[in-house]
This record gives sequence, C-alpha cells and structure tokens, in this order.
Amino acid sequence: MNVKSILKIISIALLSTIVILEGIILWGSRNNFSTEAKYIIVLGAKLHGSKPSKSLLYRMNTALVYMKRYPNMKLIATGGKGSDETIPEALAIKNYFLNKGIDSDRIIVEDKSKNTFENLKFSRGLIKEKGKVKVNIVTNRYHVLRAKILAKRNNFEAYGVPSKTPEKVIIKSYLRESLAIIKSFFLDF
Repeated sequence: MNVKSILKIISIALLSTIVILEGIILWGSRNNFSTEAKYIIVLGAKLHGSKPSKSLLYRMNTALVYMKRYPNMKLIATGGKGSDETIPEALAIKNYFLNKGIDSDRIIVEDKSKNTFENLKFSRGLIKEKGKVKVNIVTNRYHVLRAKILAKRNNFEAYGVPSKTPEKVIIKSYLRESLAIIKSFFLDF
C-alpha cells in the first residue's frame, strides 16, 4: 500500500468520525429541562472586556426565562477571568441577572474555572448536598452534550437547556466541539 492510499484511508476515517460525532452532538442537544432540579448552571463564555459575547448573552437570555418561571431554583454563574477579560465571566453573568431583577441570594458564583470541566467541577464543590444533584445546564446548542457528559463525571444528574449559537460561528463551533468531545473523553476526569 502506498502513502497516497494510506492518507486517503486516514482522511476518510477522520471525516467519518467527525460526521458521526456531529450527529451525536445534534442528538444530544435537545432540551430536557427538569422542573425537579434545584439549580440552573450557566456556563461561562467569552467576554469582550466586561461585556458578554453573543454566545454568553444567548445563554443568559435562555436561563433568565427559566429563572423567572421557577423562583425556587438557584443560578450558578460559572467562569473565571480570561487574559483579555477585565472581570470573571461568572461576575458578568451575576451582574446580568441582578440587572434583570433576580435576587442575589439566588445566585452562586463560581469564578475560578478555565474550561467546561472546571466550570462543573468547581460548581459541584459549591453545592454541599451529597449524592447526585439534579441540575439544568444552559449553554449553546453545540455544547450541550459535552456539558452533560462532564457534569455526570462530577456527580450531577444533568439536564440540557440549549441556547442559540451566533450564526457567524455555527460551523466553527460544531467542528471544534467534535474535537473537544474526543479530548474530553480521554482527558477530562
């Protein structure tokens, strides 16, 4: 077998894997909000200085609907401060909800994390309940499946609540997520 044939086989295998993963990501992104959960976790996303990116704004807008509808649920705002951000993502999330009339005693802040796995790991550390804890995780549609998988690894019974993904980053986000699922499968424990 020559080099060209080997590269062709590798390319077909890689493309097939990405197509299968994209199908799984789409299947896993459905909304299965739980009214029994005590918490809504909003996963952090990029800030521009202290201003939320569209991705984060969509996440917060989606979570706000549920926070207003279910006044007994608490919000866990997640996300640390990136090198080009002036405040932690969690603080931007908290400020948004305070400005929308959500009481501060309903908001828990996790502001040390650097990635999705840490968002969930550190959030779990803030909850003092033993055993599996039911949570609703709000994130962009492409990210729901992996967030639920990582939540399960952190002793959560996770329910996904997808928010819109900005149109200009849809393709990039889904392709990147398929690679992130592979990485998380092997490294995020």
